[in-house]
Amino acid sequence: MLINRFLFLFITLSLTIFKNVDAGYSVSVVGKKLQYTGTGVDFKINEIILSSNKVLPDYSIPFTCDTTNANAPVCKSADLDFTKLAGLVTVKASKLATPNTIYQIDQSKTPIPYPVPTEVKWEPPTTAGAAAPMSGNFLLFGADVSSISGNYNSRAVSLGIASNTDATKLSVKSSGGYGTIKLIINSQEFVVNFANPVISTVTLNNGLIAITGQNFWIDKKVINVKLGQDDISSFITSSDTSKIQITYDSKYSSNSSILVTVGTNAQTVPYYVIIPSVPQSVDKEVSKGVGGLITISGKCLKGSGTSETTVSVGAYACKVVSQLSTDLMCQLPPATTQNGSKNLKVVVTIDGIKSTNELLYSYGIPQITKIDQKTGSTLFTITGSNLGKSDSSIKALNSGSTVALNLLVIGFDDEKESYLTFNLPTNFSKSSISVYDGQDASNQFSVSPTPYISKISSLPSTEGQEIVFVGGYLDPTSKTSISLLDSRNQSVDCSNFAIGSDSSSASCKLSPGCGSIKSTILVDQTSMEVDFNYQSPSSLIATQLADNKLQITGKNLGPNSKFIKVDINGNDLTASSLENGTATFDLPSNFLSDPNALISVDGISNSISDVLNINLEPVAKSISSSDTSGSKVTVTGSFFSAKDNNNLKIMVANQSCDSLTIVNGQTLTCSAPPGSGVKNAVSFLFKNSESKFSSPLFLAYNPPTIISSTSVKQKEGGMVTIYGTNFEQTLITVNVGNKSCGNVSVIDSTKLTCSIISSNVDPLLTNKKLAVDITVNGQSVSNQVFEYDNEALNTETPKPTSKPTSKPTDTPKPTPTPVEKHTENNNSIIISHSSILIFSLLLILQLL
Repeated sequence: MLINRFLFLFITLSLTIFKNVDAGYSVSVVGKKLQYTGTGVDFKINEIILSSNKVLPDYSIPFTCDTTNANAPVCKSADLDFTKLAGLVTVKASKLATPNTIYQIDQSKTPIPYPVPTEVKWEPPTTAGAAAPMSGNFLLFGADVSSISGNYNSRAVSLGIASNTDATKLSVKSSGGYGTIKLIINSQEFVVNFANPVISTVTLNNGLIAITGQNFWIDKKVINVKLGQDDISSFITSSDTSKIQITYDSKYSSNSSILVTVGTNAQTVPYYVIIPSVPQSVDKEVSKGVGGLITISGKCLKGSGTSETTVSVGAYACKVVSQLSTDLMCQLPPATTQNGSKNLKVVVTIDGIKSTNELLYSYGIPQITKIDQKTGSTLFTITGSNLGKSDSSIKALNSGSTVALNLLVIGFDDEKESYLTFNLPTNFSKSSISVYDGQDASNQFSVSPTPYISKISSLPSTEGQEIVFVGGYLDPTSKTSISLLDSRNQSVDCSNFAIGSDSSSASCKLSPGCGSIKSTILVDQTSMEVDFNYQSPSSLIATQLADNKLQITGKNLGPNSKFIKVDINGNDLTASSLENGTATFDLPSNFLSDPNALISVDGISNSISDVLNINLEPVAKSISSSDTSGSKVTVTGSFFSAKDNNNLKIMVANQSCDSLTIVNGQTLTCSAPPGSGVKNAVSFLFKNSESKFSSPLFLAYNPPTIISSTSVKQKEGGMVTIYGTNFEQTLITVNVGNKSCGNVSVIDSTKLTCSIISSNVDPLLTNKKLAVDITVNGQSVSNQVFEYDNEALNTETPKPTSKPTSKPTDTPKPTPTPVEKHTENNNSIIISHSSILIFSLLLILQLL
């Protein structure tokens, strides 16, 4: 029993060891040959037969075996035709011990390995059921099947074989999917990628991108689409294996690549799509005459980077000024007849890519929106668009007429062509206006001109006359009225008011008047105000009269003196009278000549051309007295002007009054010559001629005065010196007491000497003041200043109390009173006596 158990364990262990030994054949591919290498086998492989029930015929693979190594034969086939290696395997073998005995191996008991498929390639479409070629070697070696097993997303799939006429090239149906799929062939696993996406066409239509092709996927989340550098995956709206729909407006015009990636499988060859610009609208119509800046709106109106853009509008190049992806501004030139102005195709070209949609553009035609009349004139302004410039014509059709009148353009908008100005004839009433720019005519616009009166043809004389009002659009059949007011709001008559047949004037007969007039004219419902004035004073002549009177003669001085004023150097005078066109004025003495005086009649002054020269000749009215030595005298009068200083001269008798000075308009001074008397004729000369307006003047010299006299002894007589003022040698007599003082000699105007004859001493005359009588040219004076035998009167020269003859500024010393004289004399005597006494004492002392 123990031995049996031991044998059982031995046999079991032997079998276990045998099973773990790697016995059998291994297969390898050498070039185009199959090589089976045996290990621990007792047979060799003579032939393998592949039998297919499909299209391929049976294929025999004979082997030649090297049996040198016992139990390790090496069997090699001839070069194989891989395209025929398909079908079930039948193995013919022979024992190494009996090589000539051939038998068929039962592969269920003795499995013979098949070669592993090599160079397996398959890109299954993402669409389920779609076949794709699978290539490789030994794909169907040992199998006669209609499908290949696989695994997709951990799910077993069966891949149908559409055809297998070539064992190396099969048409295998896809299970559908994306990414990778695992193939199981001869128990071997092969991972292959689904086919890369392929784009067939791309269409762009109004923001919708449609991509058709192959190998896309039904789940848009696993699809990535790039347009150029832009990832537009998020804009995918739907997808399947052959079409991707994307709602996306590209901002830029370009020739861009579209790259589709499904999962990790990317499109191998980029597909390029041209994205043209899409001009959709133009903001405005510009004028044919000047062109202008237009804005084109649309899509993709700019390149993605630095790009070159051109815009053509018909045959016109529109120069790009600014550019955005949605708006493009360009300068359109003026239109020409040759290139036209209507229905011009707009083409935007960016980097050679032209827009393909159709956008037509037409230059603007004239359009009138309103017509305004300038108040009080024939000037009208047309406002609108595309009106042109000076080369446009304005057509005016008057009411009731069938022929339009061409009117000249006199003003225009050079930049925008938004207005034209023209003059409408004054005889037009309601009219139809249109503008023609040489190619197109504007709309008809109705205008009814407003009547106006702008002025009068000429200013009326102050004597009154017919006046003509100038205006336009005045209907002679209208109901009219006129009223006039002067500057004082007093009514002024203008009779027989009527409108002229030419519709541009009206007239009436104006009454005499002056000043400014405010007229109000009513024509039907239109009220017009015209201000004018009577003519200004003219033909003016100013004449100076005596007694400070001034007369001015001329035209248009008006009907009343109270309205006449003259402005002389800024000073106003109102006329005192007006008679026969001559106005008289009372002149103040301080007025001066004015070569540019103004005269106004009720506020209307003479014009610059009607010069009013008022030349006032100086008038002397009085002259002050003078000292006999000659002194400054004052002449009063009128119209003294400093500018006339060199034209004035004053003569006293035959001597000049020098140093003439104008103090003001009424005063002058001069230095009178020495003289005497009260009837010295004075000549007042202006420009070397005697003044014809001055009164007769006489210079009176001041009368003499006596201040003091020296003394002589009665019994001796002698020369007496008399002091005073206004002494003069001519016609002078001197009496002292009742005696004549002869040999009169006038030292100067304040001192004279004369001689008194000796006489017996009359006690009655001692210490008595005697009268001194002096007569100078008819002017006498008497003063008791003489005493006989009064030596004290001879010790001091008295000073005159009046002005000294030396200098006017010297102040005369006061004349001592008799008491003062006596005190002074006594002091002199005392001093003299003291001096003698002192001298005597000194002499005595020296003798001692």
